[in-house]
Amino acid sequence: MDPELYKATIGGDLLEFVREMERLANDRHQCYLPASCVQLGPQKNTILHLATSYGHHEIVKLVCKDLPHLLAEKDARGDTALHLAARAGDTNLILLLTDSDYAVLALLGATNEEDNTPLHEALIHRHENAATTLIDKNRNMNYSVNHEGKSLMYLAAEAGYVAIISLLMDNPVGNYALDGKHKTKSPVHAAILGRNIARMVLLNFSLSDFYTLKSFVFSKYVLKLLWRKDRSSFYKRCEKGGNPLHCAAYIGFTDGISFLLKKSYILAYLRDRQGLLPIHMAASQGHVDIIQLMVQDRPDSREQLTLQGQNILHIAAKSGKCRALERMLKMPELEKLINEKDADGNTPLHVATIYGHPKVVSSLTWDERVILQLENKDGLTALDIAEEQMKPYMASFQKRLTWMALRVVGAPKAPHSKSATYVNLMLEEQPTTENYRDKVNVILLVATLVATVTFSAGFAMPGGYKNSDPSQGIANMLEKVKFQEFVICDSLAMYSSIAVAVMLLWAQLGDQKSMHVALKLALPLLGIALAMMSIAFTAGVYLVVSKLNWLAHFVLFMGLNFVIVLVLLFLPLCFLGSSNYHRFRFLSYCPFCLMLYALGSYAENEAAE
Repeated sequence: MDPELYKATIGGDLLEFVREMERLANDRHQCYLPASCVQLGPQKNTILHLATSYGHHEIVKLVCKDLPHLLAEKDARGDTALHLAARAGDTNLILLLTDSDYAVLALLGATNEEDNTPLHEALIHRHENAATTLIDKNRNMNYSVNHEGKSLMYLAAEAGYVAIISLLMDNPVGNYALDGKHKTKSPVHAAILGRNIARMVLLNFSLSDFYTLKSFVFSKYVLKLLWRKDRSSFYKRCEKGGNPLHCAAYIGFTDGISFLLKKSYILAYLRDRQGLLPIHMAASQGHVDIIQLMVQDRPDSREQLTLQGQNILHIAAKSGKCRALERMLKMPELEKLINEKDADGNTPLHVATIYGHPKVVSSLTWDERVILQLENKDGLTALDIAEEQMKPYMASFQKRLTWMALRVVGAPKAPHSKSATYVNLMLEEQPTTENYRDKVNVILLVATLVATVTFSAGFAMPGGYKNSDPSQGIANMLEKVKFQEFVICDSLAMYSSIAVAVMLLWAQLGDQKSMHVALKLALPLLGIALAMMSIAFTAGVYLVVSKLNWLAHFVLFMGLNFVIVLVLLFLPLCFLGSSNYHRFRFLSYCPFCLMLYALGSYAENEAAE
């Protein structure tokens, strides 16, 4: 396209546009330029496309009058100028472009590469007034579905446009037939899914987007209208074989659930292709309000099982929905499901252990109604399963935390089972030995570093030494309590780290069993060394800044808190075990929770809930 004409078109100056058009007309008559250069841009845009894109009404009006053949021209994406006007939601441009009967007949049914007509574009981009204007142009127009199989009714229901749905239902324009490929695109599903899209937009942005707010508010009214006009669409299945109640339960559409249960409770008993019922979908997404509503309306729904014999507690545990599970445990109606077994004999605790959800396991084990001793059909308790998953090089940290969650509450192993772990370890003795050697080397390295640092600190005393007789070489701050603390803690740290190093050196000369024993003894000693080194550092820094009270107290406070955190983090590595005493279990549980929180597992899946 001629650059001057291009600038004049997008600039919107009508006089300049007319001047450039006249210039090019004269040039063509003198054979300076081919006619194609006047009309087409790089993306096959005509001057009408450009003027429409930039919303220059006067230029559009002039082009429609003098060059009406440009109305049917398409750009590289197959869009006419009317597509662009509908996508922008500019009703004035739509009226200008459809001013003649020829334009109405030629443009309303024109499709682009995505098989969208201008009316499809208006609905997709949530321009209700533009869509109404296009419908009113020809209410007898026959529209097909686009390449996604979405009809006008589907798009209007997804947007929550009650008035447009009424227009489509009351006039031939809304008649459409879905082929086998797209028969799952039901307007009922669209109304429910549109509500979820609106909810996500509102959560992430603001209420300023009016179309989103309308879609959020009017979804239930769309369902009511569709029920009055076309009840058969409520029994159509989606791509996954779910009915509208499945869809509403999955996204947590409470009003939709209430409406659907009142109109057709049979939907609550229909399975999708995976054999799941609507209440199972709600449990998998952690929508407890939906579960409560369904249990109140259809009390027998709490007994509904999947094809694998799992109840809603099994599903919530499998999905890792911790908060939802905790709320479900408080529901009296679900109490009998807590220890119920599925087809494989697994309780919800077994399932949570298998899928490695430590927070869910923790919530279940601290509920006194959960029986920790129950075995599945393989004769395994939850702890047996957790230990089987602790294979070398295979157990993720989530699995290890799951095992810890069971240990801190005293979960038992099956009395008649030696657990497959022992067999696995015997079969995989070589990789297990290598795994022990790696651990030994890491701890040995840390112990050596601690010994080196504390040895150096012993000769670099805070405050220095006296240089005059008779006390030459004596520390200047020998009488200070904090100095004495520094010396004691530094000495303990060094001797503990040396003991760890010697112990692990001996362990490397022995077999796998000796390594295991050495590691068990070395870890507590290394923890003591690290804690003593931290206290020694705090005492030494406190001494040298003691003249400034606020700074000295700040250092002391910070050091004390760090040591406490260090002990809590190190405790599970050294002393984690089971106990029948509630106080000891609670002490073990505190560092376990701290590790979950610090590593991001404490809030596991809570964003999705």
